[in-house]
Amino acid sequence: MKSLSLAPAYASTRHSRWRFAGLSVLLLACTTMCQHASGDGGSDDSPPPSSVQWSMVPRAQLPAAFLDFQPRQVLATQDEFVVSGLSESRGVTVYGSKDGSSWYRAQPKEGIPEYLAAREDRLTLAGTWSNGGNLVPAVWRTKDARHWKRPEILPGGVASDQVLAVSDGPEGTVVVTHDGGPFSESGTSTDASAYRGESLRLWTARPDGPFGQPRDVPCPAYPTHEPQVSAVADAAGFVVTAACTNESPYTKRLVVISRDGTHWSGGPTQFKQQTSVTSASGEQGSVLVTRTEGSQAGPDEFMSALWSRTKGADAWTRGRPLDVGRVPDTGVAPRDEQALNAVSVVPGGFVAAGHSRDLHLGPVGALWASPDGRQWTKQPTKRNHFDQVFDLYGAAGLHGRYILLGRGEPEKRENTRPGARLWLGRSGSPPTFQQEAGVASFARTWTWGHGSLTIDRKGHFTYRWRLFRYCGTDPAPCDTSTVWGGKATGTLSATGDTGTLRGRLDTTNTPKDRSYRKGATIEVKRMPYSAVSVRVDGKDHGFFCATGPEDSRCLAPDE
Repeated sequence: MKSLSLAPAYASTRHSRWRFAGLSVLLLACTTMCQHASGDGGSDDSPPPSSVQWSMVPRAQLPAAFLDFQPRQVLATQDEFVVSGLSESRGVTVYGSKDGSSWYRAQPKEGIPEYLAAREDRLTLAGTWSNGGNLVPAVWRTKDARHWKRPEILPGGVASDQVLAVSDGPEGTVVVTHDGGPFSESGTSTDASAYRGESLRLWTARPDGPFGQPRDVPCPAYPTHEPQVSAVADAAGFVVTAACTNESPYTKRLVVISRDGTHWSGGPTQFKQQTSVTSASGEQGSVLVTRTEGSQAGPDEFMSALWSRTKGADAWTRGRPLDVGRVPDTGVAPRDEQALNAVSVVPGGFVAAGHSRDLHLGPVGALWASPDGRQWTKQPTKRNHFDQVFDLYGAAGLHGRYILLGRGEPEKRENTRPGARLWLGRSGSPPTFQQEAGVASFARTWTWGHGSLTIDRKGHFTYRWRLFRYCGTDPAPCDTSTVWGGKATGTLSATGDTGTLRGRLDTTNTPKDRSYRKGATIEVKRMPYSAVSVRVDGKDHGFFCATGPEDSRCLAPDE
């Protein structure tokens, strides 16, 4: 392995990084991601991103997986949208969509995904793969997120390598790990005193070529302080920025650059006291977002700085500060109360997503647009309903369509389980999407751990429930291993409320059970994230989910 020594740059710092603890409210987020535009991203006749208007998708129409989802990356290839994020129950998960409305699970069947990079004709996923019983860094590449090729184990990778960034550009791909992992804020999942390594590790590959041995860059870290890393792969080569915090705690910030992925050197001096936040590169050029942090820093030094360079250029130019917006819009605040999570290449330019503090609501989602990566205009918050969430996490554009993801509710609004929210966008005017209404929109099987409700497009339903009488010992009606014994049928009709159906039980096989008597009323109401609530004879019968046991809301108590 080759090793690159750089002059140390230590500074006292506050440690700032992503926090994902259950469903707690996230404050300032500082993440690692790199995004690339779709095939039409560099078209000269693309409308500017400031012309995009957004429509918020109703929560009832969002997939169940978005309830338990913390968005982290929002990308697009030339054919589809791809998003990744953190799930309480599934870890890092990846979803794909052709239109931004219907989503599917879009990751390899085996292995642990971490970070994605997207270009016009391919996706690159970096994560870990089991090799001889050890999880080692690996890369998957594909042209279709439904069909991933076998993983490529990175040469020289070790079990303590934790993937922190991946970027894919015209000169090739770069994957960044640190050999001091796994990292944990609390230290409960790893022995914080165990020595595991103190190097940032860089793997590169030419377009569609194999990865060589890694380049090691000294960057001492500590198991409870995950390094903050951003990587850019563009027409000028590769840029990797990092902030590694040791147990003192002191932070070493470094920047390394390479034209060919083989020969690395120290990068621009203006970045060396900066902490990288996020980056993006595409046909229009590249943007890198940094923050300066230090115990003696003034207020201005805590603001996000946006750097850009045009396609093929070496020099980075610092852009203008983020626009604060215009009153009486929501979320108009001083620049030191704004924060970014992601910058994205979209057709016609760039967008930057994050939050801005509102005097009455607390943090609310905020979005900025730029045609060149230098001058940023804040997009209307209230009109686009960005104030319905406390943070935005990235956008992508594809063939005139756009998506934007956010999460949570402003801190002063009541919300029991904040989940990911989705916007669809279009230039010039907000997109119109078909509101699901009427009987046909309920047509499917809804399940929970002790029952199921199947509705057809005409409203005929079959309701089954567990009797706790087993057919091996009890007479019918009884439960088998696959079908609950209780059964009622009837017909549901639409009401004045487009999200509610009502009807009666026409037949029942348990006439002595007052809970399911013939003629009893039944009400089925759409709930957020692809679920329904069911009431029979005026009594709540609980949540029924479209995805069954994959949705924790619809598990039986003993499951």
